[in-house]
Amino acid sequence: MANYILCGELTVNGDVLIKGTVYEANSLSSLIKKIGKDDYKDIMELTSNKRTIDTLEVDDLVLVNFECEEKSILNVCGTSTIINTEVLE
Repeated sequence: MANYILCGELTVNGDVLIKGTVYEANSLSSLIKKIGKDDYKDIMELTSNKRTIDTLEVDDLVLVNFECEEKSILNVCGTSTIINTEVLE
């Protein structure tokens, strides 16, 4: 698994498993600090540029909530298992 960044909206028709933490980045500086520590990829690489997928399983996920056209949203139609959440100011 890997760590991913989501900017915008992603819909998962099935189940979601986040093995680590879902981070909500509310500023550019907090995002830079977070992604500078670990290897993060754009979630669009994982989804082949699709905004609707069947299932999602990642280690950590960063939701970017600044300088986006709209707030980042992860819609889950199945079950979601998230170990931890953290807001990055």
